[in-house]
Amino acid sequence: MYKGLVLITLLMLGAVSAYAAEPGTQIINYSGSVIEEPYWFKDSFLDIADDLQEADEAGKNLLIYFHQAGCPYCYNIVQQSFLDPQLGPFIQANFDVIALNLWGDREITLPNGEVLTEKALAVKWKVQFTPTLFFYTDKPEPSLRIDGYRSKEMLAKVIDYVMSGSEGQYLAQKVVRSEANAALYPSHRFSLLNEISQLKSSKPLAVLFEYPACADCEQLHKAVISRKDTDQLLANYTALRVDVSDQTPRSYLANQQPMTAKQWADHLSLTYFPSLVLLDERKQERFRIDSYVQAFHFQAALEYVDQKIYQREPEFQRYINERADNLRKTEKKVVITE
Repeated sequence: MYKGLVLITLLMLGAVSAYAAEPGTQIINYSGSVIEEPYWFKDSFLDIADDLQEADEAGKNLLIYFHQAGCPYCYNIVQQSFLDPQLGPFIQANFDVIALNLWGDREITLPNGEVLTEKALAVKWKVQFTPTLFFYTDKPEPSLRIDGYRSKEMLAKVIDYVMSGSEGQYLAQKVVRSEANAALYPSHRFSLLNEISQLKSSKPLAVLFEYPACADCEQLHKAVISRKDTDQLLANYTALRVDVSDQTPRSYLANQQPMTAKQWADHLSLTYFPSLVLLDERKQERFRIDSYVQAFHFQAALEYVDQKIYQREPEFQRYINERADNLRKTEKKVVITE
């Protein structure tokens, strides 16, 4: 049951710059108030097999939405997407949406019969950001996972991808666009990754996946990477960038056939650009940012891997709270959306 989304065209409005030829993500300031869920979210008994069956009988798909109190990105996805006058009714008509609390104690029964609390399920599924979305279509396992916040324009593309059942085409193929004569945003810190020998470093690696004319990529460089405190953290890494619009096959990985940058992004299941993949000194991935974030979360991720905090604290959200508390103790103002 697929309906083409004219929403994508209607929503694609915004400013244009020399490097970005598409609208960039904008978030609404969040006061910290209670985030009210839309009335049409499903009041579920949290038996996922039953929820899947009921959604199918209603001609819908199932969407599980992880959130937490005080989350500005959750507030934004509710206000800008779930309550959007165009996108909201479309989601309501085509998805049963179930909201789960990242720290919640309600019990959920999975299709295989396993029973877990909300917070235990978040750990099992390695939910590191809120919001996180799990889309179900015709199988008892999620067909697509989206970590972190997406603008309403990007979420419309994601929903279009889910409902179209794009077999053999990864989401990166949908969202990466090429612009003639466009260039990557200039960076003194990130070198262009062209061959595997550049990965041979004694430092941990920070690999940034982006493409020319990408407004969110430009925004990340301007608002986050250009900051002195971010640059100081990046100095502890070998910082490399990948142009995912480059069609030249390269040997990015050891013992692998040459592939294009977009194919590598697909291999890593990246669903958002820019994405940052962080690897330790042994070149093992330790964390990734595959969503829209601002400086607080970006810097926290850099610390999380470089300082090996993941060894004592596997849940990034708990480290986020710890980091915020430590900054407040030094009387620093903590604004996680700047």
